[in-house]
Amino acid sequence: MLNTTKQRNACEVSTRNNQFLELVRKWNKTAGLVAPGDLQQLEDRHLHDSLALLDFVGNARTLLDVGTGGGFPGIPLAIAVPHIEFTLVERNLRKCSFLRHVVMTLDLTNVNIVNKDVRELARPSKGFEVITARAVAPPHRLWAWCRPLLAKEGRLLLQLSQSHPVPIENAEVNLHDSSGVGFIGVVRQAGS
Repeated sequence: MLNTTKQRNACEVSTRNNQFLELVRKWNKTAGLVAPGDLQQLEDRHLHDSLALLDFVGNARTLLDVGTGGGFPGIPLAIAVPHIEFTLVERNLRKCSFLRHVVMTLDLTNVNIVNKDVRELARPSKGFEVITARAVAPPHRLWAWCRPLLAKEGRLLLQLSQSHPVPIENAEVNLHDSSGVGFIGVVRQAGS
């Protein structure tokens, strides 16, 4: 579970997330951050869904958000837990421009934006302790891309819409109900 002493206070988190959502609304038409129909449901469909991962982040020091798109779940998590160093990977240049603007505007010193495909990313020396992915690719493909980037005891957090078993070769998968916003799959190397 997350060490709450390392979280920002709830009022500051709420204020900064509201600023972030306003930036998403403002930039969406030019950067294609979320589906146009999702603009009315940003809080429920994207923000709460992102923050549902807090319980699974724990005391990690590094987190990679793969295919972050408009910054979900990476930006809301980075706002909530400033002690974690976040790397947000997105291959779309317009979305990266938006994300860099968000990082500067909200003074998110714990966030690094990388404009690449995750398959081109070099593994940091110790790997990432947590990797998140939301609506990027099928789970087995994400595992193949992300496994080389994980730290030895690292975990991949997948946000899934269904509770069906997710068979992934050489991995242990545990599904958790996420309070009405879908399911979170916690994927670890088999035997770790």
